[in-house]
Amino acid sequence: MGTKRPGKEHLAQQNTMPQAPARRGYRSWSTQMDVVLTATLFQQINEGNKGDGDFKQQALQAVVDNLKTKLNISLTPTHVRNRIKTWKTHYSEITDIRNYTKFRWDEDRKMLVIPVEELEDWQNYCKENPNASKYQNKSIDNWDDICTLFASDRATGEGAEQYEESAAAMEMENELGSGGANSEAASGESNKKVKRDRLADAVTKFAESFSEYVSKARGPPRPSSKEIYDVLSAVPYISRMQILKGVKSFMNGTVDMFEMLKSLPEDDKLDWVLLHIDD
Repeated sequence: MGTKRPGKEHLAQQNTMPQAPARRGYRSWSTQMDVVLTATLFQQINEGNKGDGDFKQQALQAVVDNLKTKLNISLTPTHVRNRIKTWKTHYSEITDIRNYTKFRWDEDRKMLVIPVEELEDWQNYCKENPNASKYQNKSIDNWDDICTLFASDRATGEGAEQYEESAAAMEMENELGSGGANSEAASGESNKKVKRDRLADAVTKFAESFSEYVSKARGPPRPSSKEIYDVLSAVPYISRMQILKGVKSFMNGTVDMFEMLKSLPEDDKLDWVLLHIDD
């Protein structure tokens, strides 16, 4: 007997089989989105919407609203929360490397520099600390903002227990940013290798260094990234990319550089911005 061909009704049933639900809460972020996120989080801290090592729900919603208003991008508070977790992981990983290894941090380029002669030592370190490998010669453009946002959390021990969850969020976001939205989630086994005693030592040491940093930082208040962004946005004939580069330059520069920008005549401001971008 011949094989009976499936009828239309059977084919329809096959086509309507339930599909695996799409992952929610993760997506890749652009530089423009990070600028808006940073400015909004600083504003929310000033408004008292951060406590116990985490941002309150109204702070997350404020980011969602600003992304929609400024960039016409629709996200959810979960997207924002996961991006914050990613930044916390950046801070925790890099701080541990700087505190407990010989590898050099380039403060100008915001980068962990691994020269050829140290490559073997670095690879051995990454075998024990797999999450560190992603930071080799990778610039963290908004490192200063990340430190300002999360250093106090680490110094007081807040959020340390969420480290593994943060690392998992960063891995998921990296998958989506490289087109891996349909790949399987990372097993998380590497995250389980994080040693609690090492984290405790990091918290203690950073608490001391953070106190020293606060004492040295007292002086003329530095402008926030939002203030710099707003001033640059008002400069005549400036492009969006020049604004973003300018925010980065003036955040890393001195207070006097930015004060000079604000005091210059309108026709001279763009030249001052381009001078710092070129430098």
